[in-house]
Amino acid sequence: MHARSEVMTTAWTLYRRDTRLRRPSTAAARRQWFARALSTAWTWARQQATDATKTEDQSRAERIANLRLELLRIDARPFGMSIARDRAMLMEEIHHLSTTSLVSVAQMAA
Repeated sequence: MHARSEVMTTAWTLYRRDTRLRRPSTAAARRQWFARALSTAWTWARQQATDATKTEDQSRAERIANLRLELLRIDARPFGMSIARDRAMLMEEIHHLSTTSLVSVAQMAA
């Protein structure tokens, strides 16, 4: 888990970025805005800690699932947009990740 100081630094960075052009006028609104930034920083820290504990196969499986979702998004593009190149690129990456995972499973079984 990240140190509290790192999370607080991230929260202040987010708060400053968000309030650079539109600063809340009241103290209560500023506190609420900072609370939202702090919540986001803690969420990011928890997600990074979770990602750090994943195995290579779990990360690969998650990446394949995300790529398949992206394929669905590409298929939903308007008719005027070309999807062939993006679709081929995603399919190639999915194929590469799938064959890599099959090779690692075969090596573990041997």
